[in-house]
Amino acid sequence: MQVLVTGGAGDVGRYLVQDLCYHGHQVRILDRALSFLDSPGSSQVNLFGGDLGDKELVARAVDGAEAVIHLAWSFSDDPLDIFDGDLVGHINLLEASARAGLNRFIYTSTATVYGRATTRPVYEDHPCLIDEARKPLYALGKFAAEELCRHYYREQGLPVTIFRFWWAFGDEIGGRHLRNLIRTVLRDEPLQVPAAAGGAFVSMADLAQACRLALSRPEAVGQTYNLGSLYLTWEDIASRIIELTGSVSKLQVILPSEWAGPTFLNEVWDLSWEKAARELDYQPAFTGNHGREAFFKALVKCINKVRATEKKR
Repeated sequence: MQVLVTGGAGDVGRYLVQDLCYHGHQVRILDRALSFLDSPGSSQVNLFGGDLGDKELVARAVDGAEAVIHLAWSFSDDPLDIFDGDLVGHINLLEASARAGLNRFIYTSTATVYGRATTRPVYEDHPCLIDEARKPLYALGKFAAEELCRHYYREQGLPVTIFRFWWAFGDEIGGRHLRNLIRTVLRDEPLQVPAAAGGAFVSMADLAQACRLALSRPEAVGQTYNLGSLYLTWEDIASRIIELTGSVSKLQVILPSEWAGPTFLNEVWDLSWEKAARELDYQPAFTGNHGREAFFKALVKCINKVRATEKKR
């Protein structure tokens, strides 16, 4: 299958491209940051450098493709970047895909569209409390993108599938809040985390599995699915950071009601992926001890990068 991956030069995109090639697909990458992409080294990959705001470029990239996996997003908090950039590009891609009569259109959304988790676990029918989200403009933009997908499905028959997940990890893992925890530990300072807070991490391998299933399963069309591999608390992650670094930092677990640190760390994103398991036979491989081992291997690489950066200062 000819699959176009937007944002294919990013961390998740690069993994998906490799996975799709491994499984015999022909892949196109549309990304404005191709300079960050290692040489594909494969005749299975074609590159389109540029922005989704360029209608002609989007049309060329989509022409001849059978499916799209849409990852590209700015992650900006600037409303102009979101509504005059991300969403305009999203519409250009939806329009081109509908005209081309694609077999599948997969949109990777975010758990942030739920705004605030009021139940545990969080199922797909959880209300989207956009105005209560930690980053409401980001949540609104992603929710609007979902609604546009549903509109093109209803009105033009574009076979869309929406995936929602919280945090993806592969051989490495990044994230500003995680790096800040590591910096605190490397300075041997007390490390505070809120009690019970954490989230459902998804391995890139399991995310790739879900995309392959959505490409082939008719049940996926018109549906929204949560994805995850394992749930980890910040207390668990923080304890392992201290252990892996050999730090003498003392871990302090704070009651949620008394937490004064970043709001992000005090959230509980316990996503349920039962629907994907039931309808798509999604079976994450990185669960339990195997998932924890893979996550903490990725964490070691993150620690090493932060340590190297701190030494340069």
